Amino acid sequence: MLGILALLFAFASTPALAVLLGALSLTFGLISLRNRTGRGVAGTIMGSAGLIIAIAVGVVNASSSDEPVDTSEQIVAEPDAITGDGTVPSVIGKTVDEARAELEQAGFEVASPGAGSDDEVSKQSPTAGTSAEAGSTVTLMATSSAGSSVTNPATVGTKFGMDSWGRPGDEDPEYRIWFDGYTENQPTTDSWNAPDTGMKYVTVVVHVEALQAGVHTGVETWDINLTDKQGRVYEETYLSGVEDIPSVTLGEGQSSSGRIAFEVPNDFNGGVLSFADATIFVRTN
Repeated sequence: MLGILALLFAFASTPALAVLLGALSLTFGLISLRNRTGRGVAGTIMGSAGLIIAIAVGVVNASSSDEPVDTSEQIVAEPDAITGDGTVPSVIGKTVDEARAELEQAGFEVASPGAGSDDEVSKQSPTAGTSAEAGSTVTLMATSSAGSSVTNPATVGTKFGMDSWGRPGDEDPEYRIWFDGYTENQPTTDSWNAPDTGMKYVTVVVHVEALQAGVHTGVETWDINLTDKQGRVYEETYLSGVEDIPSVTLGEGQSSSGRIAFEVPNDFNGGVLSFADATIFVRTN
């Protein structure tokens, strides 16, 4: 019986099962022969036939699997479409965010070391019009927006909207602050206030305009630093005889102003003021 089943499964293209059944039929047939039973001969013959045919079918199937496969009807996943022809577009003059969106749409990666999202792109590498492989990197160099770095300060007199913590308050500023009235060499009123040897005083006028009631000028304008062109930083200093900004609380629409002083070397000829936790920078003149 096992031999017959082995033959049937061999022709039914299930050679693995046919081999198993043929092997069992052959084994039991040999045992029957050894025990000299009448069914030993038939079991041995049928098992052997099933085993041989199953092995032959398996060999044929294995060889047919190595034949070339017709790919004309296969479905191949297409890569995502990328806009562009491999030419790097020009993004000079755009913000870093705008440039990034355009370059990524064209199929490129973008690097912008040290640049803010709103900074203006001043240089790109590779340059515009260059052919480049999709996925390659375009590096952007950007100029910081005015007032956001010591190397690109805002012009004197620029008004900045601030919040009550002395930080930029673009959405809902409580007051405006700006500087002007730079004095290159501020005279002193007496010998007690004379600067150290090789030093002098410079002063700048600071203005505060309240956009909401309750702005206290003595808090909002403290801790202002001055940086020279060599990167040396000087802290605000007290100088008698100079009208400092009064420590008052302003109502909405009111304003106040006064001078702040710095002791600097005699060769100092203008620099950059920093305030609001060094997040805003403005030229002195």
